[in-house]
Amino acid sequence: MTQTGYKYVKTPGIDKLASEGVTFTRSYCTYPVCMASRASIITGMMPSKSNKNLMEYTSIGKALKNVGYNTAYFGKWHVSNSKIAKVPDWHGFDTYKREYNDSKTANLSIDYIKKSHNKPFFLVASLLNPHDCCELARNISGLGDDYHDGAVVEDMELDKCPPLPENFNIPRNEAEGFYTRRNPDPSDKVNFGKHPVKYWTEKEWRQYAYGYDRLVEKMDNHILNIVNALEEKGLLDDTIIFYTSDHGDGHGAHKWNQKMNFYEESINVPFVISWKGHTKSGIIDKETLTSSGLDLYPTICKIAGVELNQHLQGENLTPYVLKQSKKADIKRDYVVSELIQKENNKPKGKVFEGRMLVSSQFKYFLFDGGENPEQFFDLKNDPGEMNSLVHLKKHQEQIALHRQMLKDWIVKTSDDFPIDKVLSKLH
Repeated sequence: MTQTGYKYVKTPGIDKLASEGVTFTRSYCTYPVCMASRASIITGMMPSKSNKNLMEYTSIGKALKNVGYNTAYFGKWHVSNSKIAKVPDWHGFDTYKREYNDSKTANLSIDYIKKSHNKPFFLVASLLNPHDCCELARNISGLGDDYHDGAVVEDMELDKCPPLPENFNIPRNEAEGFYTRRNPDPSDKVNFGKHPVKYWTEKEWRQYAYGYDRLVEKMDNHILNIVNALEEKGLLDDTIIFYTSDHGDGHGAHKWNQKMNFYEESINVPFVISWKGHTKSGIIDKETLTSSGLDLYPTICKIAGVELNQHLQGENLTPYVLKQSKKADIKRDYVVSELIQKENNKPKGKVFEGRMLVSSQFKYFLFDGGENPEQFFDLKNDPGEMNSLVHLKKHQEQIALHRQMLKDWIVKTSDDFPIDKVLSKLH
């Protein structure tokens, strides 16, 4: 966080990784919800494929186990609807424990590092936080909930809280695929628990941001302890570390808490690749578009000596990060993410399916129904995504180009999103 300029948190753990590696600031998850996004990370396939048919693809754990790695997984699982204890032959992790308390996850990971290993190991430390922002929001709204790894202050004095984000307000003509989840009434016990913000004032939003930032610091402390354990064991120079997240959180932008939308706060995720002495050090890459859910798998496989399956949809990123690699010749013009959104507050509510495409300057997304299903933002000149340009004449050429790029992706990946049918209804 410090490395990339956000001044309201201190993250010595992430900063230590970033100082020895490459930080991709334009990295996107494949789906802004944990189960679908994690299915992508584990299989290297888009959620529309992997979340539905998880077992059809080789797990990254299995891929590394097959070439001789010891494998371990500790922490949150939530990979599609699978249960980690039910599918060990598929996921391939020799040692595993589902755990939601990050202190326990970190300790399990450190104990594993300290063991004697006669083979190289692949370890996943799947920390939960700052996901306890969900519990934080419920507590601020008086619903009451328990944190998984210790509480944070919920009613901090405002002069110690971050200011409201510049893009705090809701954009005009917001896609129904987003706003259908907004502001459920407290009488709706299920949905109000997810978005309990209907009556929040500036005070609650800023206190929420303060608490969220403290949850990030809790998580970062565990990262620092794990990295220090590798260093103390003499393994840091021999260990490549990948740090990312399955999705983000609204953090108050557009009056949004939680995930489940295509705004940058929910869909743009941290991504650091760090290998002391081997990766380019201290690089903040603000240009390269990456899809952490797709690119982790082939990048790990390339470094580990695993033959890449031709069906993988991501890119091997080693040319961008390793000191001795040849100059990167990958030319990725865009990345794509997916979302299925059920209408809030209605048992038989509508379901909106959407696709998002981000290019070097613009973001385009399209839902298969609802009001304002097509949106287009200029991220360079409007990074807060406050003004959709989809109906402005001077942008129609770029919009048409982005429609075509999304069509190309859908054909390339055999995606079943009915883009031609959807667009024919709009134009």
